[in-house]
Amino acid sequence: MICAILGRGRHAALAEEWKAAVEAGVELVELRLDCLRREPDLKRVLKERPSAMVLTIRRGADGGLWRGPEEKRQRLIREAIVAGVDFVDVEMDVAREIRRFGKTRRIVSYHNLKQTPPDLLEIAQQCEEMDADVVKIATRANSLADAMRVLQVASKMETPTIAIAMGEIGTFSRVLGAKYGAPFTYANFNADRSFAAGMLRFDELKRDYAYDQIDAQTEVYAVIGDPIGHSLSPPVHNAAFRAMGLNKVMVPILMPAERLKESLDQAAWLGIKGYSITIPHKQAVLPLLNLADGAVDRTGACNTMVLKEDGTRVGYNTDYRAAMDSLEAAYGGPGPEGGLGPLANKNVLILGAGGVARPIGFGLIRRGAVVTLCNRTEERATKLAEELGCRTTSWAMRAGLIPDIIINCTPVGMHPDVDDTPMPPAGFRPGMVVMDTVYHPENTMFLKLARERECRTVSGVDMFIRQAAIQSQLYTGMEPPVELMKEVVRRKLGPLRS
Repeated sequence: MICAILGRGRHAALAEEWKAAVEAGVELVELRLDCLRREPDLKRVLKERPSAMVLTIRRGADGGLWRGPEEKRQRLIREAIVAGVDFVDVEMDVAREIRRFGKTRRIVSYHNLKQTPPDLLEIAQQCEEMDADVVKIATRANSLADAMRVLQVASKMETPTIAIAMGEIGTFSRVLGAKYGAPFTYANFNADRSFAAGMLRFDELKRDYAYDQIDAQTEVYAVIGDPIGHSLSPPVHNAAFRAMGLNKVMVPILMPAERLKESLDQAAWLGIKGYSITIPHKQAVLPLLNLADGAVDRTGACNTMVLKEDGTRVGYNTDYRAAMDSLEAAYGGPGPEGGLGPLANKNVLILGAGGVARPIGFGLIRRGAVVTLCNRTEERATKLAEELGCRTTSWAMRAGLIPDIIINCTPVGMHPDVDDTPMPPAGFRPGMVVMDTVYHPENTMFLKLARERECRTVSGVDMFIRQAAIQSQLYTGMEPPVELMKEVVRRKLGPLRS
């Protein structure tokens, strides 16, 4: 179950939001009475109860807004228990002073906004001993090891435990808690209000992760990168898993660039079956693979990893095939079998010299295109050009060329910097094919400028869907629902498409 957190400054607004939450499908809410600007009026708050509820009055030290006397706070919690609320959240240091009464169930909680202490299991067990129906531990994760340890504690508890690693690095713990017996997880309800770093919205957990369908048998997949919050891989793959009737879930895991090997070793505890690999790990992951397909060996980049039953890590590059298919489609298809394809002898300018440019440049050269690389840091462009056997030009000269195809392989123009473009208007000519590997937003400034100058355009969404479909086949061995995956991407991009 997903518990949507509601916290407003006025009693009337809180009541209105509670009704709106129920209309949106919320079955359990947490009422954060510490957010009220006036002293909570329990009779008014509890007069109508459209759904089950957790009553919470969080102190400042625990991340809340209560600034009144502690005696008054505890009195309000006792009055709520007498009134028969479904749950109350009481911190472990006051749990013995607030006793059980009636049918109200007790969440005994521990919060640490600074760190995840080494004795977390002992702390959780102490909460358990304080007449807890549910134990809640929420600690700041300063590393992936911290976040993993939080979930590991939950897996060892006898009392149902909600274990949350706070911060972006612990977002996956809010999804996978259900796999380790959590009775519910917490989510923001109002899109304009977030109660904790790394917390997802109710609609995301419900639709993008199908949280209520996760159980102990759910197989875990992950998209890894740094940053990772923008990735559309979880909603796209999770929709495909559900459509295929598979008990699988993909979660985002932030893995810092300098700790990739260590992070993968730590994540092994989750039994992850496959990875979608994004910036900046596509090249760094290569030494960590046990096996790789030919595209990885030739391009020197990997964006997909599948783990075999014996732990063998097998790498693939689905970016390579997806990019070539997208470009060939812009020319009407791959051309006659055995003959020259539509990319042969085309002059191509690639902007960027990173993990995305490498496989695309390699694929184009294999298809007979004449490739020129351009990067702000010329040394990187020169190095990659030597490896691929192609030409380079300076960043300052990029708009003076007249190629047949321009491809943006930089992150320039990615949300939230949607007004940026890696190519000025003067660089586009009518009839060019212009492709952007950025997919968030779909209609980047780079593509807008190209269309204004009568170029044919290929969006990053097209390439993203193609590579995700190939990934899905690698993960499942089944034909993926491509049209559904497209619908999910366009729904998630929403207003950013235009």
